[in-house]
Amino acid sequence: MTDDDKRLSRYRPAPVAQTVERLLRGAPGARRARGFAALRRDWADVAGPEFKDLAWPERFEPARGGRPGALAVRAAPGAALLLQHDGPRLVERVNAYLGAEAIGRIRIARGAPPPPKPSRRLPPPPLPADDPAARDLARRADGLGSDRLAAALTRLGRAVGGAAAAKPTGRAPPRSRS
Repeated sequence: MTDDDKRLSRYRPAPVAQTVERLLRGAPGARRARGFAALRRDWADVAGPEFKDLAWPERFEPARGGRPGALAVRAAPGAALLLQHDGPRLVERVNAYLGAEAIGRIRIARGAPPPPKPSRRLPPPPLPADDPAARDLARRADGLGSDRLAAALTRLGRAVGGAAAAKPTGRAPPRSRS
């Protein structure tokens, strides 16, 4: 590296993500905030089917001065009694996710949890094996020499063909080359 290159790289702006990461690395609560964000993201898996629709994590209060930490949840109407009764199970699940004794109690606030986010659409079904395009794919893949490779390429082609068939483009379908 020449002296000019060193001088230029010193004054070149650093990427924002790199700068923010360096600034927040030692910030109090940064690690805890990432853990809580992950908890909110994975709430349905952490809470399980019996709690995921009843409550939603709102705030995480860390343990301080010998007091256990608390997780504030917003509970659906009528679910507070169930959450009070089964709170220890929920505390156990959250602690298993966040790590050793992150919380010791659940604080319940009134209010409905946010509506569930729409799930991602499932991919369209692959082309049926008896479809002419699928048979053409299988015929082309047979000459490759490896049965596993031919089977994998045929599955991939059928999946891509199914996705293309499910998506109307408004254009005429491409002609097959023979």
